[in-house]
Amino acid sequence: MSREKHRKRRMWARHAALAALAVVFAVAAPLSPPAGAAGQPPRLQQAIALSVRAGPATLSRIGGVRFGELSWRGGLVVSAEHPSFGGFSGLAVSADGARLLAVSDRGVWWRARLVHDERGMLAGLAEQTTLAPMLSSKGRPLSGSWRDAEALAPFDGRGVDGPLLVAFERQARLALYDWGRQGAQARARYLFLPVAIRQARENGEIEAIARFWSGPLAGHALGVIEKGRAANGQRRAFLWKDGQDGRGISFFIESRDDFRITDAAVLADGSGFITLERQFSRSLTNPPAFALRLFRADAVRPGVVLTGRVLMQASWPLQAIDNMEGLALYERDGELRLLVISDDNFNRSLQSTLLFEFALPKARLRALLEEMEPPAAKAIR
Repeated sequence: MSREKHRKRRMWARHAALAALAVVFAVAAPLSPPAGAAGQPPRLQQAIALSVRAGPATLSRIGGVRFGELSWRGGLVVSAEHPSFGGFSGLAVSADGARLLAVSDRGVWWRARLVHDERGMLAGLAEQTTLAPMLSSKGRPLSGSWRDAEALAPFDGRGVDGPLLVAFERQARLALYDWGRQGAQARARYLFLPVAIRQARENGEIEAIARFWSGPLAGHALGVIEKGRAANGQRRAFLWKDGQDGRGISFFIESRDDFRITDAAVLADGSGFITLERQFSRSLTNPPAFALRLFRADAVRPGVVLTGRVLMQASWPLQAIDNMEGLALYERDGELRLLVISDDNFNRSLQSTLLFEFALPKARLRALLEEMEPPAAKAIR
């Protein structure tokens, strides 16, 4: 290798390391103050129309379009001037993939329309979007630590056209919003949440919520604790039905390095679910990364440790990623489409709101499910 090439390679590596370190510290220790702290912008009091900018974003820095089992279907970097825009940690989409809904950890709904080009690639957003405050059970905008919405999931197959589940941290609770009929005027109706989730570490109680409306687990909600591991070193997960007493069904998801599960979404036929997982640490030997992992629904039973199948993994600096926190699924052109959104922590000088879309052929999805864990011996009722 020539001296000049060696010098350029060392310079690139040094710049990549510094950039990775900036992202690590931006996410591991966000610059934005905690909810309710001085300097926070006033909370949103009513729905507003908001213009956004959505430019193209790429995941691979070297032009790749295949990531593990998944194919690239476009990406956007989205920005807006309003102080309440950002911090998105939960995501849902309409059944046809045309409309997006996200929740933020400042208790705000964000509604937007997706634009796909003639090839079916995510190409933009309709310029006009909507921000609206999430309402309490009494119809008032959420405030303080009560507005830390961390996960969003369809209650049934109607997607954003039906009721929606929202999981909250800090003041840990699970709410049902009748978004399909009432939109941003929907009030929270609080549902059962297992005791173990409510008593987990503050700001780490529940980061992922999903609900099965078909398949072997129909009627069950799925929740995963974000921070801390069980005594066996694995991530703690729960399955329950609304109205149940006690703890629900406890099981485990195998830990992978320092990855934490930040969201989950179920397949439309209830045959499985997918987790979104992110890794952020202060060490350059463990750079920022995110992964998507597939599980069979009928493998869930009390006490089981699920391994699943990693569909893809992306790491900084080879891939341009951020704090990926929200996941939603829909079907299009014989493919399962996966939408992933990042939480910028309202730290706009260092982070971005990214929206990525991937695809997995449904035939390949079925084959992967058949290759995985065998069905549980007993059905869960």
